[in-house]
Amino acid sequence: MRDKFFKSHVWLLLVALCCAGCSKEQPYQKPITPVRVQAVETEAPEDGPKYSGSIEPASMVNVAFRLGGYVSQIMTVPDGGSTRLVQESDLVPKGATLVRLRDDDYKVKVAQAESQLHQAQAGVEKAKLDYDRADALFKKQSLTKSDMDGAKAQLDNAQAMVDGAQAEVAEANLALKDSALTSRTDGVVIKRLVEVGSLVGPGTPAFVLADLSNLKAVFGAPDVLLSQLKIGMPLALTTEAIPGTFTGRVTSIASAADPRSRVFDVEVSFPNPGLRLKPGMIVTIKLANTHPAAGIPVIPMGSIVRSKTNPDRYAVYVVDDEGGKSVCRLRDVTLGGALNNAVVVTAGLHPGENVITSGATLVSDGETVQIVP
Repeated sequence: MRDKFFKSHVWLLLVALCCAGCSKEQPYQKPITPVRVQAVETEAPEDGPKYSGSIEPASMVNVAFRLGGYVSQIMTVPDGGSTRLVQESDLVPKGATLVRLRDDDYKVKVAQAESQLHQAQAGVEKAKLDYDRADALFKKQSLTKSDMDGAKAQLDNAQAMVDGAQAEVAEANLALKDSALTSRTDGVVIKRLVEVGSLVGPGTPAFVLADLSNLKAVFGAPDVLLSQLKIGMPLALTTEAIPGTFTGRVTSIASAADPRSRVFDVEVSFPNPGLRLKPGMIVTIKLANTHPAAGIPVIPMGSIVRSKTNPDRYAVYVVDDEGGKSVCRLRDVTLGGALNNAVVVTAGLHPGENVITSGATLVSDGETVQIVP
C-alpha cells in the first residue's frame, strides 16, 4: 500500500515537471484602446464663422500724483438733487479737477520763492545803479579798470540770483498746480483709488480713466483661420445688449499662440458712438463667409493630429471595419477655415467616414480600436 502511494506521488511530480517544460512565455499584447468616433458631416453655412470677445477700452490711463500730501477734495457730481463723490462709471470732461491735495504747504513755498525773487530783483537794481555810476566814472578816467570789472561782476551775480529765484518761483507754482489732478481728456472713471483725508506719496495713482469713444475686443483664432485675417480688414460685431451691427477693423494679430489654449489673440477696434457699449460686454465677431454654398465636410477640432509624413501638415484617424474588427488608419488631410466649433476639410475625407474624435493621440496607424459611445 505504501509503495502504491509513493508511485502515485512520483507520477504527479513528473507530470508537473513536464507541463512546466512545455509552457512558453506569452508576448505582451497592448490592450485595445477605446475611442470615440464621429461621422464626417457637411454644412452649408449662410454666415462665416463667429467668435466671442470681451469689450475693453481702447486706451486707459492712470492719473497719479507727482507730489505727496493729504487729499483735501475729490470731484463731485450731481445725484438726484444733491451731489456725491465721483465714482466708477461716471463720465468726466476734459479739464475737470478730479482731486486736490491740501495746498497750504505749497502756497507757503510759492510765497517764499516770490520773496526771494523780490530781494534778488532789488539787488539787481542796486547793482545796475552801481554799474552805471562806475561806467560813467570809467569813461572820465576817474575809475580804474579793476573797479569797473568789479562793478560788472556784481551786476552779473545779481542777475544770476534773479534767474535762480525765478526758477524757484516757477517750480513752486508748478508744485502748487500739480497738487490738483485734472482729466486730460473726456473719459469714464474705471477706478477711484483715494479718499478724502488719505495721505499719498509721489507716484500714487488716484484714478484710472478710460476713453470709451473707441473700444476693442479680443478673440482667440485657431491657426487655420490666420490666413483669412489681415490687419485693417473690416469685421462685423454684434451684442445681445444693444441691437444693431457695429463695424470694426483688425488692429493686431498675435505673432505666437497662447501656450495653453493654442489660439492666436486677434484685436478688433471699433468706434462707440453715444458711448452705448461698455467694458465687459460680450460681442460676437462675424467673419465673412469664404465657403461655397454647397455642403462642405467638417470635423471637430479634437480629431486633428499632426501628419507623420509631414510635420507641417495635418491628419486624422479614419476607422474602418476590417474582418469584423475596427481598425484605425492615419490619413493626411487638407484643412480650410474654421466654421463655428468645427474645421473645414478641403481634401482627404468624404462625408460619412468615421474619424476618431477622442483618443486620437493614444493610437497608431493600423491599430485595432474599440468604439465606445
